[in-house]
Amino acid sequence: MSERAESPLWIELAAADDPRDVVHRAVACLAQGGVVGLSTETVYGLAACALSVRGVARVRAMRGSDPLRPLTLLLRGPEEITDWIPGITRLGLRMAARLWPGPAILVFSRGIEGGLAESLPPEARASISPTGDLAVRSPSQSIVRDVLRLLPAPLVITMAATEKHPVPGTAESLRDLRGLDMVVDAGPTRYQKPASIVRIDGDQYRLEREGVVEAPDLALCASTIIVFVCTGNTCRSPMAEALCKAILARRLACGVDELEERGYVIRSAGVAASNGSPAAPHAVEIVRRRGGALDSHRSRRMLPAMALQADLIFAMTAEHHQLLVDQVPTARSRAHLLDPDGGDLDDPYGGDLETYAQTALMIESMLERRLDQIGL
Repeated sequence: MSERAESPLWIELAAADDPRDVVHRAVACLAQGGVVGLSTETVYGLAACALSVRGVARVRAMRGSDPLRPLTLLLRGPEEITDWIPGITRLGLRMAARLWPGPAILVFSRGIEGGLAESLPPEARASISPTGDLAVRSPSQSIVRDVLRLLPAPLVITMAATEKHPVPGTAESLRDLRGLDMVVDAGPTRYQKPASIVRIDGDQYRLEREGVVEAPDLALCASTIIVFVCTGNTCRSPMAEALCKAILARRLACGVDELEERGYVIRSAGVAASNGSPAAPHAVEIVRRRGGALDSHRSRRMLPAMALQADLIFAMTAEHHQLLVDQVPTARSRAHLLDPDGGDLDDPYGGDLETYAQTALMIESMLERRLDQIGL
């Protein structure tokens, strides 16, 4: 497919008789070395197939600025990232799992060796990664995801920014661009704002460009999230949450209110909880005596989204554990009983203050051992 100055093929997705036909036409164009204007959820971009030397070179030439900045590879989902970054750290995996599909570009300079980038044509790889950095993203926009499903390789994409349209949030932004072969007009983008760019360097990250994902949200995505689960989220799991915060704060020599700044988010929930109930009075009192706080606790139901985001989930009983993994099978590898010996922690509900005190002592003992196991 030759470069051309005339107007590109322009297709309005909403007016198409069959959107699948639009996807097939875009894939055919990309496979022939074409450059296609496609919408992500953030902005419109200039896309080529990563296996096409000519297509990638054309995208690089059309970009016009930042010759050393990597082009972005679009992946189908977070499950593909280890194919491209074999040496990815736990932080990188955590970021990909929580940010994708979504409006964030992750940039890696380490851990790339032995990955699929080495199988790209050398000329294409030099254009995609001129300094050795690899920028990857998994978008949520359906048209791009449909195209990715039919291509044998990722898309290479760059924002179609011009002086007139620095943030190309509509297909009209592409009208003045030369060299495009096809434009798929999917309407205004969802966010009307660029993707955030996050550099991952081992176990550290840096926000290089704040876009849709802002710094506080990114900090949460980078955190180690631990969730405790019981039935109603008024006794055992909130006690475990509060006591874990107190123990972890002592170990890190910081205040409980500083834990999230240190990268630790501790939560609790119930598999059969009603939202908004306070902690049991005896639980509040015993936790207070042991250096924690439950005065502001309000119960919440354990939802799949919480299980999917958690790094570790500790259930009070085998029944809680089974209910959780039945609901979210992918959480099995991260879900454990709080008791390292595999026992159930009995519910103190209805018991006296001494019963709650004994439960708190058992929880603390189990937590100390669990935190030792995970190196905290």
